[in-house]
Amino acid sequence: MNAVTSYLDTMFGAYPQTPRLLEARAELQGMMEDAYTTLIAEGHTENEAVGRIIRDFGSLEEVAPVLGITSDITPAPTSTTGDIGTAPTPPRHPPVTLAEAQDYAEARRRTRFHAGAAVVLFVLSPTALIALPIATESGVLALGNAAGVFVGILTLLVSVAIGVMLLITVSRETAPYRRIAEDRFSVDPEVTRWAEALAGRNNHERARAMRVAIGLWILAPLPLIAVALFAGDSPQGDAWTILGVVVVLAIVAAGLGILLPRTWAHTVAGQLTRGSGGERSVIGVIAVFYWPFLTAIYLTWSLIGDAWGDSWIVWLIGAVLFAGIAAGSHATTTYRRAR
Repeated sequence: MNAVTSYLDTMFGAYPQTPRLLEARAELQGMMEDAYTTLIAEGHTENEAVGRIIRDFGSLEEVAPVLGITSDITPAPTSTTGDIGTAPTPPRHPPVTLAEAQDYAEARRRTRFHAGAAVVLFVLSPTALIALPIATESGVLALGNAAGVFVGILTLLVSVAIGVMLLITVSRETAPYRRIAEDRFSVDPEVTRWAEALAGRNNHERARAMRVAIGLWILAPLPLIAVALFAGDSPQGDAWTILGVVVVLAIVAAGLGILLPRTWAHTVAGQLTRGSGGERSVIGVIAVFYWPFLTAIYLTWSLIGDAWGDSWIVWLIGAVLFAGIAAGSHATTTYRRAR
């Protein structure tokens, strides 16, 4: 229940501790504790119960009519007679406490490899579907063409399913801090200083990972260039080209696997210092639908056009484009924060 207590602190922290508000806080705490006990009895985990409570009760402005304190949290109108000392307008959402920010950061740290592994799986998921049909046609594997395609599709779907389960794990761990992810809070100077210090302590590791990842992405086209120069005219040229594509995807995935788990502190700092109405990273929005959409394009082209030998180019372009978007997003965020 520590998370619920911290949430109550943030809800009432922006307002004076009058007897009426203290009474309302005690009443709301009792309601939350009853809901928590009910959810635990229904079989929910502690994190799930806390996340559900925070989501259902919302902000103080939303529950104020139920508690009968709407007038207590509404600022007094500005005087028109020149009086000084009118009540300031309270923030739209209560600020995040330092304890809540630290718990959120720890949840992101614990799940940093889950999110990175999910993206790596999404990038590598089509490799078997790309390689197996060519391997069976060239006689490298003793499988029929249909069997090769089936195994490739199965590998793709299993990889995507595992990646989605990893992302669900991340979502479950961060559920108690949903209002932070949804920007339903006001920026607090103490939390901002702590978040920036956290990012600073991890900046060296992140910068080193960024250099390695960008270096890998720059070198990623080399396998295809080598195939074009040395094996393009050979009888096995197509097979070598497919192998080059698989290697390119592996290099792109390696760069993402190195970079993403080491950006957690920077991501947390950006989230905690953004607050209500802040700017979101474009990569977080794109990643939600990017890979499923790319899979739909690949399967549609391959099945309708019977283009299994050509449609693999979708993954090459898509993977390199995603890596470029990720690098550009991080670089843009870094530049804006520096300014």
